[in-house]
Amino acid sequence: MQQIQIPTLAEGRTYLYGRVNKHGDVEHTVLTAVNDERLPRDLQREWAKSVGGVLYNRIDALVIYNEHRDLVKPEAYWTDDDVEWDGACAWCQHFHGGQYGYRKSAALRAVAVSRFTI
Repeated sequence: MQQIQIPTLAEGRTYLYGRVNKHGDVEHTVLTAVNDERLPRDLQREWAKSVGGVLYNRIDALVIYNEHRDLVKPEAYWTDDDVEWDGACAWCQHFHGGQYGYRKSAALRAVAVSRFTI
């Protein structure tokens, strides 16, 4: 069986997963940084860009919940995914368990990831 080759990472980065995209390339997702300062989602998006990443999505949040929970506090963290039925809300992952929609103005923590193919 063929295995995904996990790339070498800079210190402080955590490999989350690789997935095969529609072109057959492996897209790697790496946890870049965790921000435990509570901020509204737009400011957390800016923070994620400032550390060379983007806010994680709901799938990334589940991977962290299941495999890397030691990297976050048992609190709520913004995702980059909007709530489909309410433009004023976005999804967050609460590391006690569960994903919820919150108003984007609420002050929550954040996780930044980077994605790349090699």
